Amino acid sequence: MATNANLVNNDDDSFIILGTSPGTSLDLRCNGVENGEALDKEQIEDALKDIPPEASMAFKAYFHIGDTPSPGSMMIASTIVTEDRSTEELQKRFGELLDENLVLKETLKQNNESLKEQLDLISSCQDDMLNTHKIHREKFDETKNLVKKLREENKMLKADAMRLSGGTGGGGSQPRSLRSEGRSGASSGVEFVTSPDDDTIDKLTAQLELVEKQRRQVIVENEKLTWQKESLEHIVDATSKERDEIKEKLKNIELQLSTTESDHSEEIKKLHFIIQDLQRQLKSVTEAKASSDDISARDKMIQQLEGKISSLQNELKVSQIKILDLENIKLEFTQHKSAVSETVRMYKEQIQELSTRLKEAQTTMFQPVRLSVSSESDSLSEFASFTTNVKLYDRTLKHLADFVNALTTGLSDSLVQTLGTVASLYDYKLERASVDRFKSGLAEVKQQLERQHSYTLNNIGKLRGMLSIFEGIFKDYNELLKKTLTKTENQSASTNSAGSSSGSVEALTSALVARGRELQQLQTEVQQLRARHDDAELLRAQLLQYKSDFEAEREARAKMASEKDDIVTDLRTSQKRNQELEKQLDEVRKLSPGIFRTVTSKKTTPSSSPTAAGTTRTTTGNVVRKKKKLSTETGAGAEAGAVSGAGASNGAETPVTPPPQRYTCPVCDQTFKTLIFLQQHMYTCPKCMTFSSDQYKVMEDHFDFCLDDF
Repeated sequence: MATNANLVNNDDDSFIILGTSPGTSLDLRCNGVENGEALDKEQIEDALKDIPPEASMAFKAYFHIGDTPSPGSMMIASTIVTEDRSTEELQKRFGELLDENLVLKETLKQNNESLKEQLDLISSCQDDMLNTHKIHREKFDETKNLVKKLREENKMLKADAMRLSGGTGGGGSQPRSLRSEGRSGASSGVEFVTSPDDDTIDKLTAQLELVEKQRRQVIVENEKLTWQKESLEHIVDATSKERDEIKEKLKNIELQLSTTESDHSEEIKKLHFIIQDLQRQLKSVTEAKASSDDISARDKMIQQLEGKISSLQNELKVSQIKILDLENIKLEFTQHKSAVSETVRMYKEQIQELSTRLKEAQTTMFQPVRLSVSSESDSLSEFASFTTNVKLYDRTLKHLADFVNALTTGLSDSLVQTLGTVASLYDYKLERASVDRFKSGLAEVKQQLERQHSYTLNNIGKLRGMLSIFEGIFKDYNELLKKTLTKTENQSASTNSAGSSSGSVEALTSALVARGRELQQLQTEVQQLRARHDDAELLRAQLLQYKSDFEAEREARAKMASEKDDIVTDLRTSQKRNQELEKQLDEVRKLSPGIFRTVTSKKTTPSSSPTAAGTTRTTTGNVVRKKKKLSTETGAGAEAGAVSGAGASNGAETPVTPPPQRYTCPVCDQTFKTLIFLQQHMYTCPKCMTFSSDQYKVMEDHFDFCLDDF
C-alpha cells in the first residue's frame, strides 16, 4: 500500500518509455510461479510477445534477459550529433528530436495513465481477495468449531446408547423415557443435525478442502499480483533512471547545440561582414565610372568650402579691425577720463577761488553802511523815507549775503556730485561698473539736475525780487539827491553838517555801484550755471547714446560668436566629408588602380589647380585664424610646414618645399630664426599684451576671456 501511495504521489514526475499497457498473456504466463517455482526464459519471452517492442526491450534490459541494449541507450545513440553534418541538417535533426520528444511525452503520459489504472485495479483486486480470504477463514473457523461440537455430541450419544443397551429390562422403561427426553432435548438444541452421519462429515470435509483450495488459489493469485506489482515497480524505476539519463543527455545535447548555434551565428556574422565587404568592393568596382562624378562633386564642395573659408577670413579680418577699434575707443575713453579729471580739478580750483572771492566780498561789500543821522535830521519829514530805505537796504544786503553763500555752496556740491556720477558713468562705459550701479547713477544725476533746476529757478525769482527792491531804493536815492542839490544853495548855514552827509552819501553811492557790479557778476555766473546745466543735459544724452551703442555692440559680439561657432561646425563637417572622400578615393585606388589612373590622368590638369588653391586657402585661413593679421608670406611658410606634415603622413605623395631660414612678423617686421619663435611671438594677447602661449587652443581661450572682460 505504501508503494501504491508513492506511485500515486509521483505520477506527475514520472517519465516512462512504454508503448501500451502489458497484455493479458503476461498474467496468463505468470501462473508458472506457483509454489515458489521460477519461470523459464522461453516462458518469459512467450509472455512478452504481446508487449510492445520498446517495453519488452526495457524489460529485458532491466532483468538482463538476452543481449539487447536498453531503449534509452538506443535512442541516445540515434541522437548523437556528428560533426560532418551541416548547420541546416543539425537544425532539422534538432527539430525532429523535439517532435520525437513531444510524441514520447504524450505516449509516456498515456502509458502512465494506463499503468496507474492497472495498479489501481491490482490494488483493488488485492483488497477484494484479502477481504474474501478473511471471510472464508471466518467461515472455515465456524464450520470447524461446528464439526468439533458435532463430533463431541456424537461421542456422547454413542456412549449413552451403549449404556442404555447394557442396562436391565425393569429399568429399561425409565432409561427409554430418559433417552426419549434426551433426544427431544437434543433435537430441540440442534435442530438441523439430529443424527450426524458420515455423509455430512464427508461433505463438510469436502467443503473444507474446497475452501482450502480456493484459499491457496487466492494466495497464488495474490503472489502473482505482487510479482506483477514488483515487476512494474522495477520497470518504473528503470524507466525513471533512463529518463534522468536521457534528461542529462538532452541537456548536454542542448548545450552542444547552443554552442554550435553560437559558433554558427558568429560564422554567419563573419560571412555577413565578408559579404558586405564584397558588396562594397563590387559597388566600388561597378561605380568606378561614377567615381569621376564624385571627384567633380568633391571639387565643387572644396570650392564651396574655399569660398566659405575666404568669407570667414574676411569676417575674421573685420572682427580684428573691430577689436582694434574697440582698443582705440578704450584709449580714447582713458584720455577722456583723464581730461574729465583735469576739468574736475579745474572746477574745484575755480570753486575755491569763487569761495575766497565771496568771502572777500562779504567782508568788503556785504557789510551794511551805517549812517549817523542826528536828531535834527530825524525830525525832518524829508529824511524819514531815507532812513527807512537805509534800514531796508541793510536787511536786504544781509539776506542777499546769506543767499549768495548758500547758492555758491549748493552749486559747488551739486557740481561735485554731477562730476562723480559722470565719472561712474564713464566707468560703466569702460565696463568697470555693473548695470545696477549705472542705473542708480543715472537716476541720481536726473534727480540732481531736477533739484538744481528747481533751485536755480527759485534763486532767480528771489534775485529778481531783490533787484526790484534795490531799484526802488535807487529811485528814492536819486530823488533824495535831487532834493539835496536844490537845497544846498539855500542852506548855507548847515554846510558842515551837509558836508558830512554828502560824504556819507558819496560812500553810499560807491557802495551801491560796487554792489551793482557784484550783481552783474552774479548774473553772469547764473548764465554760466545755465550753460553748465545744458552741458550736463548734453552729457546725459551722450551717455544714453553710449549705452545704446554698447548694447548694440554686445549683441553684435554675441551674434558674431554664434556665427563663429556655426562656421566652425560647418568647417569640421566639411573636413570630415573630405576625409571620407579621400578614404573612398584610396579604396578605389587600391581596388582598381587602372581605373584610378585613367580618371586621375583625365582630371590632373583641371583638378590640381583648385586643390592647390584650396590647400593654400585653408592653410592661410588657419594661419589668419590663429595669428593676428598674418600676411600671405607667413601663410605660405605655414603652408609649407603643413604640407610637409601632410606629406609625411600620406607617404610623401606631394613635393615638400623647404622652410625659409627667416620668419618675419607681419605686424612689427621682426625676424625670427624658427617658426616656433614666430608663433610664440604671434600668439600674444592683443589686449593685455602680457599673456602668450605656443598652443592656439590655450591662446583662443584666453583671448575669449579677455574679450568678455573687455
